[in-house]
Amino acid sequence: MALQKPQTNFAAYIDGESEAQKLINTLADEIVGADIPRVEGGIDANRWEKVYEAEQDYWVTYTPKTRPNIQGKYLHTDGNFYDVVKIPDYSKLKFKDGTPAVEDDGFLHEVSSVYWDQIVEGDSRPTVREKDYGNYKTGRKIQVVQFSYTDKTGANIFVDVPNQLATLVTDLTKPDGVTAYIVKQKQTLSTSDVVYLDDWNEFELVTELPDDWNYSLKTAYQWEYVRYFDYYGSWTSLKSSIVEPGKSKYTFTERYYTADPVHDVPSRVVIKGTPTVPTGIPVREYSVMLEQPTNDWNYINIYYGEEFEGTNTSGDSTTTYREACDPATVKPGLTPTVIDQAKAQAIYEMWNTDTIVKTFIPPSMKWKLDYDGKTEIVSPAARFFHGRHSTTSWLPNKKRRPDYLVAYTLSVNNDRVVLVLEGDPSPNIHSYYRSFGYIGKIVPFNDYDHGGNFGVTVGMGDLRTDMTGYTKNDILTDLNPDIYAKYGEYTSNGMDSMSMLKTRSNVLFQRYYPAFISHLPNYPSVGKLPPGLSKLIVDTDGFQKSLWTGKYHASPIYLVHQAEGYRGYMDGVVAIYDHNLVNRDELIVDTEILKDPSKPALGTWTEVYKFFSIKSPLNLFKHSPSPDVITIAFLKEIK
Repeated sequence: MALQKPQTNFAAYIDGESEAQKLINTLADEIVGADIPRVEGGIDANRWEKVYEAEQDYWVTYTPKTRPNIQGKYLHTDGNFYDVVKIPDYSKLKFKDGTPAVEDDGFLHEVSSVYWDQIVEGDSRPTVREKDYGNYKTGRKIQVVQFSYTDKTGANIFVDVPNQLATLVTDLTKPDGVTAYIVKQKQTLSTSDVVYLDDWNEFELVTELPDDWNYSLKTAYQWEYVRYFDYYGSWTSLKSSIVEPGKSKYTFTERYYTADPVHDVPSRVVIKGTPTVPTGIPVREYSVMLEQPTNDWNYINIYYGEEFEGTNTSGDSTTTYREACDPATVKPGLTPTVIDQAKAQAIYEMWNTDTIVKTFIPPSMKWKLDYDGKTEIVSPAARFFHGRHSTTSWLPNKKRRPDYLVAYTLSVNNDRVVLVLEGDPSPNIHSYYRSFGYIGKIVPFNDYDHGGNFGVTVGMGDLRTDMTGYTKNDILTDLNPDIYAKYGEYTSNGMDSMSMLKTRSNVLFQRYYPAFISHLPNYPSVGKLPPGLSKLIVDTDGFQKSLWTGKYHASPIYLVHQAEGYRGYMDGVVAIYDHNLVNRDELIVDTEILKDPSKPALGTWTEVYKFFSIKSPLNLFKHSPSPDVITIAFLKEIK
């Protein structure tokens, strides 16, 4: 006769430890590699499968912007920037009487600012009324219409002076100590190609202006090229706008690029589970994602849902910011500082131009869509804590390091994973947690409860910002409806309740609460009990184990929904009073079930449970009949 199976499913038992930065990968490898024993002996086929694994990565995108009234600046080979000016159109200047101020050869002459030159006029003062005086030429002039130069190919090039852009560069070889140049606005692309446009603050030399411009630009703020004086009237000036800085300096609306806040994806591993179902019932697959938050080594996130699909990154993410941004500012949580506008533009165009080959493609993931075709069927993040920040005031570094060890204990079968995480107490004996988690199927009371029978619950840390970065307000449904109310008012957060994939009426990710056999609790964390509520203070030394039976008494952990009632119980996990037991004690249960009724000599099945004194401030027991004194033991082996 075949062996008779015990009521509890066989499971692999695993003890180990991992650096915090490798924890999710280690846990996934342990689960999919677990040797699950069979009742008949040997190893059962492990149906857990790793379907996705990606390391943490980050990249940068850019946004084009504009800013008005930017002064044009020319960068010379001497490493200095020089202001760019725009030469006005002087070619149409006229004197007061309407005669042209520019001579036929295109020159505009400098005149002195005196209204009466005694030497030129031969008298000490004007003697004729209603006559114009002034405009005495100094001998200097500038070409304001057109000039020519010979380019590198030997061609003679003509330049129309009006509205040309110019700059004045220090040149000690010239009598005036400067050289005036015509410049052209451009942009040098990251490919070294050059385009000519009017919204980029980059200029190149075209040719020298005639030498008289050296003097005129250098002294532009000290004199005016043409001044005409009417002795009997008012001053009338043919003003050069070079004299007026607000008009002479060339300003434009500049296009530039700013970096967006760093895009960051944390390290993730996804495993797929295929729980056992009776013959004739469709097999279901469920996806569980383990996520390591960036630069926080106190916890991991657990998500679960259906039909996960993911793609890893392609290419090199550093190409999205290398040489374009200050490396010190390219970190998750920061907005990078752009140091090379041309490279930033090139990366922007890479992101936004379909014909440009992408040097980097970010990872992507998706889950099965709900009936609306939009909402992904994936649970909110359940935060599984094993450590916290120190609150010792004088410590310079209060955070846990990525290489600190995390101990783990797992019980794995094809239906579920039970695990306990414990942070390393060595850095601070007050800043670690021993937290319980359950992932997978529960044992249903209804033989047909399999389609939505998959859930998650984990233990969270202290709800204090200085310890964990979270407060109670961060997990309340009404204060976080976009996270914890996506599936209704009673969406579970997977920390203070058990989150189940579906209820009997197909409501997603709802809260289930633990129920178990328990005596009246002590309520040690309650300051004052409400009227009519009693508590039981047990004997410090004598209570546990029972003097009547000589045994420690435990209870199955039932899962109860507030509308649907009792659904089932956790597989291989019991609730037990945390009193006069030592963490990791082993509890032996004689099931009284014969291994083979035809061969009584083989004896009965014995189940061995590992006791854990759970020390996580927030867990599903906080919403139970005994919120402070009940903990768990889970299956180690059946023999």
